[in-house]
Amino acid sequence: MPETLTTDRLTLRTFRDDDADALFDLHSRPEVQRWIGDGQPMTDVAEARASIPRRRDVPYPPPQGIWAIDLADRFVGTLLLKPIPITGSALAADPRNPELALDSPEVEIGWHLHPDVWGRGIATEAATRVLDHASGLPRVVAVTHPDNEPSQRVARRLGMRDEGLTDRYYDTTTRLFVLER
Repeated sequence: MPETLTTDRLTLRTFRDDDADALFDLHSRPEVQRWIGDGQPMTDVAEARASIPRRRDVPYPPPQGIWAIDLADRFVGTLLLKPIPITGSALAADPRNPELALDSPEVEIGWHLHPDVWGRGIATEAATRVLDHASGLPRVVAVTHPDNEPSQRVARRLGMRDEGLTDRYYDTTTRLFVLER
């Protein structure tokens, strides 16, 4: 389980079973999901409920984890710091090395926020706190949908370098940002 982290406004904590309704509210919204994975919104709170153990009981070594983001005791989103699976042409370049997809040496940071709090600096604040917590990681990447300019601005505010488009992750084309320390 990830360590609880705080800022002046936020608490980043382990997911709880009672987060299901708020998590469903977040991931059932087309305006949120259009930037994530296949773009399909959740259609039933049971999907959110089933995802909580995967978010809570993460197998990633510290300082990695998946955090629920609370603003004034209200769930507003998710912050993740986890291995990013290498897929697509990068994996095809070395098909004898299937662990690239499973045990990626690269760590991804990402955020998903409720539209009610977009534009308030919450993604930047939460990500900054997690990056401070994970200051021993020499390299962190972020990938965004190529058209997700708000998330790209967050990555730039975090000091991440825009490396352009890539098909290295998630079997899709994304814009890659890199933070090397």
